[in-house]
Amino acid sequence: MIDASSSSSRPRLASALAWSATSAALLLFVLCAITLLSGVSQQHFEWVHAPDRYGADLLRDETVLRVIVAIDDLFVASYVAVGLLLCTSVSRGSSEPSVRVVSLVAAGLALSGGVLDLAENHHLLAMLRLAHADVAIPVGEILARSELSQLKWMLGHLAFALLGLVLPAPDRFTRAFRASLVGWQLPIGAITWALPEGPWLEPFVWLRYAAFLGGFAFIAWRAFDAAAGERGALA
Repeated sequence: MIDASSSSSRPRLASALAWSATSAALLLFVLCAITLLSGVSQQHFEWVHAPDRYGADLLRDETVLRVIVAIDDLFVASYVAVGLLLCTSVSRGSSEPSVRVVSLVAAGLALSGGVLDLAENHHLLAMLRLAHADVAIPVGEILARSELSQLKWMLGHLAFALLGLVLPAPDRFTRAFRASLVGWQLPIGAITWALPEGPWLEPFVWLRYAAFLGGFAFIAWRAFDAAAGERGALA
């Protein structure tokens, strides 16, 4: 980890990372709560369904889905900021070229995932307009939506797994966090998309959300420590 007190810019970086991670955790919690309370999930529209069902479900879930999209846009901004700031922190804290290259690649993946996420949100709104006009959602649009949504998720999982390979870990908490980035959140993400519809799918979807929620909370905790000048804290 980096000593946040050794440079005037590092506490500012740590503070920005801490608040971005806090925002990401809170927004993700709100999104999960909305889904639990309403039964409506954007995830439903990331899977392939018959055009008639897809359009009918968009209309059925319209009000809550619009709320989810608005909040999710803010969540995207927050988690992209977390990825870029964490990559910057790791890169600044190492003199090894390989670590800086991996951090740069991870930053690019996080940014790409965020762009795809924003595109998904507004693609759903565009398809909702088609449904309102009684136009059947083209199968190609549904297939493309599912493919790009899966890519979005896996880019995010890969970005954090790469960070897990190069993140400094001077204490047991950060070592456990680093191991979870590689050995937990990445496999959970891959398994979730590979599972068929059935009783195991929903638990894995929630395990994936829990992995991200816990990760953002941990990053916020350690980054706030760094912003306060605690030696060895994250960022």
